Amino acid sequence: MKKTIITCAAILIGLLFTSCGSTKELNTAADEYADAKEISAPAVDSENGEAVEINKQDTVVITQGKKKKKNFVEEIFTFGNKDTYEKFEDFSFFEKDITGLKEKKATQVIRTDNYMAGWGSYYLLAYYIVQFDETGRKQLLQAINSYMSDFENKNLKRKGKHTERTYGKVSYRLDWGTIANSTPNYGSGEGYVGYEFIKNSPYFVISNYPFENQYFERSGETVSRESMQLAYYFTRSQLRILAEYLAEDNIKKIVLDMNQYLAPATIDEY
Repeated sequence: MKKTIITCAAILIGLLFTSCGSTKELNTAADEYADAKEISAPAVDSENGEAVEINKQDTVVITQGKKKKKNFVEEIFTFGNKDTYEKFEDFSFFEKDITGLKEKKATQVIRTDNYMAGWGSYYLLAYYIVQFDETGRKQLLQAINSYMSDFENKNLKRKGKHTERTYGKVSYRLDWGTIANSTPNYGSGEGYVGYEFIKNSPYFVISNYPFENQYFERSGETVSRESMQLAYYFTRSQLRILAEYLAEDNIKKIVLDMNQYLAPATIDEY
């Protein structure tokens, strides 16, 4: 009976936070895409033939993210991972369900113990934190660059099979729980990176099959054995924000500032 009450309460809290994380104010436009045969002039590649990262006219200038302040409700329920993450700027992605795509808010995060970086967001009724180490960030940025190049050079296939796996795999860690500040469940694995066309517009996709929950053995039947099967969809504008945040130079600068802020005061000698 007690477990039932606790479970119901957790679900209600999850619904509350999900509604609080609504993105009614967000309205990111889908990317327009014309096939090569529809273009009168040939697509222009980068000067050296390498992957096209970002068009100059579309560049979004991102400086180091500002640390995000917790709201009153978050402060009340901060009991699980209060000191595990530093939170920065919000951005958005798309989640797909049976009704189509829905834009969702995400928050840039960096772990304070090993400096893995990524984002946290509600996904259905749970809060998931996706985190990449240096290797994972490099894999993801390479995939993003390849997608940007394929988009510009009209190489995306509208009816291709398994296009969501076009750019291979990327390694990352997931932490999750019912609310943003209590994410005891965790697991590591690999996801796929590629793209998918939805209503004639392409989206970059990061997806994974369920990760094994490494917290399950400690908690028993009170949590699930696995994460959900996740899929995050991004337009190019959303990708630019994510890519510039995860750029190694930016992460190193943020970590340096974090370490200076947390460094112990020196003792005066006399």
